Amino acid sequence: MTILEQIQKPKAFDAFINENMKISTYKVGWDQEMDVEYEPSETFQAATADYAAAMLGTVVGPNSGKPKRDMPSIGEIQGTISRMADEWQMDNVRLRRYMWMEDRFRSKSATMSDESKKEQFAKLVKYLFNPYETASIAPHRRILAQYWEGFSDGQVTLTKTNNSGGVVWSTGLSNGIEKKNLRSTDVVWSDATLETMDVIAVIQYLEDIADAKGKVIVKFRVSKKTASLICRCKQFKELIGLNVGRIKTTQTPGIGLSDINLYLTSLDHAPIEVISDKGILNTGTAISMFKDNRLVAQCADRVAILKATEPLEQIDPVPNKVYSTYKDNLVSQWRNDNGRFIAYEMYAYPVFTGRNDVFILDVSQKDT
Repeated sequence: MTILEQIQKPKAFDAFINENMKISTYKVGWDQEMDVEYEPSETFQAATADYAAAMLGTVVGPNSGKPKRDMPSIGEIQGTISRMADEWQMDNVRLRRYMWMEDRFRSKSATMSDESKKEQFAKLVKYLFNPYETASIAPHRRILAQYWEGFSDGQVTLTKTNNSGGVVWSTGLSNGIEKKNLRSTDVVWSDATLETMDVIAVIQYLEDIADAKGKVIVKFRVSKKTASLICRCKQFKELIGLNVGRIKTTQTPGIGLSDINLYLTSLDHAPIEVISDKGILNTGTAISMFKDNRLVAQCADRVAILKATEPLEQIDPVPNKVYSTYKDNLVSQWRNDNGRFIAYEMYAYPVFTGRNDVFILDVSQKDT
């Protein structure tokens, strides 16, 4: 029995998906940022922390009554969980090549060493697993892209460019996180302004905004391109040769972010973290998930939750289909007269519940 025939059985298919995803180079990513909350339907309601920090208790006299107050209000987000799905037909060229590879492996395995046999079998499984790997990871990468876009731009978009063949929204869906521009007195960040950029002043500005809301910034997050501007700006290049703790920077065209962070923390500022996640659109184009030209302040370890629900086929499976679930993503396969097919379906959406836990600054724009 071939591997392809074996994985037509439910238990074998589930093991095939989940065991191979353990060694996959593709990572879910969002699980480092969010916990999951399950919803019984495709709609959700989420409470948001609209009031700032812990309220100070009221000091009253020893014999006085307690003042009656209204409880601080909390906001609520309502929305619809996104349905993510794609379907592929395995092309005959791939199938024929797989059949040839497995036939060759079986005919030669008797003369192979155990080490060589394991190596060749692993290559065979990897080749077969490739389309299933795509189906397993695709919705999770979309979730991560939605999270980073919302985190760095205050909205999630679905356009002809980033969702070809799917739903297109006329405008971005706001998540309630305010995006601010630089002050009129600040210098925009760009390759042309490296000599005059004042990164520390901008950091202080964001800290003042957070402070006014009763929040403390845990870290700043930027894209790789924005981090490059910070590392090459004159303000930090002038730190070259400066002793900061046990680190002494060297003479280079720029300064490393680790050294900059050491300097920032010595001034009681939060460190800067680079987000380098890339996404591949179904057109084959690579995009940065985190918006360039953003300095984003984060005031809590986790600022969103993933709202999720079960696809209908998980509750009411279709006959002749074989299913596996990878982190709430329902992966399926089947065969009919037209060929072999692979599909996935997942219902989930990242919801930002800490409204005053994220502050976005567009460093390419300034108020007039």
